[in-house]
Amino acid sequence: MSKEDRSVFEIELSIDNELKALYLEYLNIWKAYPANDLELHHEMIQQKIEGKIKQKPSSKNLYTYAAVLLIVLLSGFSIFFFSGESNYTNIKIAEAGQRLRFKLPDSSKVVLNSGSKLKYTQIFDNPREVWLEGEGFFEVTKDAERPFIVHTSDMKIKVLGTSFGINTFSKKQTVSLATGKVNVVLKASNDEVNLLPNEQLTYSATTHEITKQNFNPEKAMAWKENILLLDNLSLKNALPKINDFFGVQFSIIDKTLENQRITGAFKDQNIEEFISSMEFITNVKVITKKPHHYLIIASNEN
Repeated sequence: MSKEDRSVFEIELSIDNELKALYLEYLNIWKAYPANDLELHHEMIQQKIEGKIKQKPSSKNLYTYAAVLLIVLLSGFSIFFFSGESNYTNIKIAEAGQRLRFKLPDSSKVVLNSGSKLKYTQIFDNPREVWLEGEGFFEVTKDAERPFIVHTSDMKIKVLGTSFGINTFSKKQTVSLATGKVNVVLKASNDEVNLLPNEQLTYSATTHEITKQNFNPEKAMAWKENILLLDNLSLKNALPKINDFFGVQFSIIDKTLENQRITGAFKDQNIEEFISSMEFITNVKVITKKPHHYLIIASNEN
């Protein structure tokens, strides 16, 4: 199964309750056989699952995905769904330009930034684990008996009850702690770093460099209040933040504008309102090249 097919299946599984019910039935069948007996009972497991499929309504989509699941179950890819960190059936996705707020089963609060994805297990118990791609802010419900763990591609962040932000968009991943205490484990080296309130960890997967510094939570986490904060940045350095926030692509055509400074807190603005604000406070003009793609040129007005 390709990565793309797998992603489609995960999304279908997260939104289709009937498919999720089928998944759990197959999971129970799979778990009923000891790992060392799976080869011996391969045919028996296949017959049971096929029987389950035939008993279900003959909806084309549902049958198709059930068949896909059968293939996954009986192939080497089954480990993706049924072992360790990949046994998740719930997926939350913040679309481009969207800040998505929701609660996890333990009442922990999450805010996902534009273009981010969070996955978590159907059985959200002990430990409480989630997998993050992109940027998210977490207010974790305290539970000393059940640690809360956030996985990224390069780090594992363990907490009991706290609030913190994680950004994995760039080559350097950051963990920013607002309250409480977190333990960060770097997957490449197993090095551990503890963070206290108002401390931020930055890790480069390329150089394996680790830095820890103090930060301003209100500024760093303004995005979760739907505020784009640009603090005296050059246009060149501001564009990645702008592009991520709105889920669009700005390109500077006139390179002499790259060092033009921009400062402002843009709250609850859509892309058209932001463009008007940017043109007003800087010496630039924005041209729409195509949907979601904008060109920045020098303004003719003095």
